Amino acid sequence: MGPKGGIGKSLTGRLVIDGAIAAEQQVRIVQIDRAPTLPLLYPDKAITIEAPGVEEMRSDSLAAMRVFEPLEEMVLSIAKSEAVGVIDVGAGQNQRAFLNFVARARFDRFLVDQGVRSIAMVLMTADPSAMAQSANLIGELQLVHPAAEIVPVLNLRDGGFKFLAGTPAHKIYNDRIAPLLKDRRRVTLPAIAAGAWPLFEAAGMTFTEAVMADEAALIARLGMSRLMVTALQGDVSEFLSVVWPRLGAIVGFTVGGFDAGR
Repeated sequence: MGPKGGIGKSLTGRLVIDGAIAAEQQVRIVQIDRAPTLPLLYPDKAITIEAPGVEEMRSDSLAAMRVFEPLEEMVLSIAKSEAVGVIDVGAGQNQRAFLNFVARARFDRFLVDQGVRSIAMVLMTADPSAMAQSANLIGELQLVHPAAEIVPVLNLRDGGFKFLAGTPAHKIYNDRIAPLLKDRRRVTLPAIAAGAWPLFEAAGMTFTEAVMADEAALIARLGMSRLMVTALQGDVSEFLSVVWPRLGAIVGFTVGGFDAGR
């Protein structure tokens, strides 16, 4: 989850999904969004939930309950198979409707009763507004989903979390973020080499496909020379060698060939 669009929610979700798949684990995916992308990449593993709008929830108090019923089915499936379930929650009304469902449906207790371990990854970037909104989101999650382990994901895409003393960003980080990070596991998501991933993404490739494909396949998919695709594949592989061990340590998967000590 994350407080706004473009903060790295789906990217992190895809990294978890592809890491679990590369580790040969079963994966179930739910994307809560009106413009889903995951079902196109994982058609046999993903379903889409369109969260009800504000007016719909006002006129029908059970709208969110009906829409989110597939989540219970996924939890029951995970409990029986020990699969990894990934729920990618869109921002805005998607998030509000999801939190409403979690609270009213006592989803927290349901997960505990089924023996399903719940991890809530909350994305944040080094933008003052985004940090404050992420802190608010973590506070809401703690109220409605107390059994979940909340793991902040510090996305370094827009820079590191170091700020000049006295600036608004420094104050928000010290007052709101630093206390949330204390005694809590976290994941730092480094910035991928500029321009490395968008070409694979535009070609409709997953992270696993990007690093496992041979040169001939990449040349055909990307329409680039051998030298270019080799360099791009190396950039993505280097990124995954850092990220997959970090996410795997949280979620519980190990991808062979990647150094967990990095």
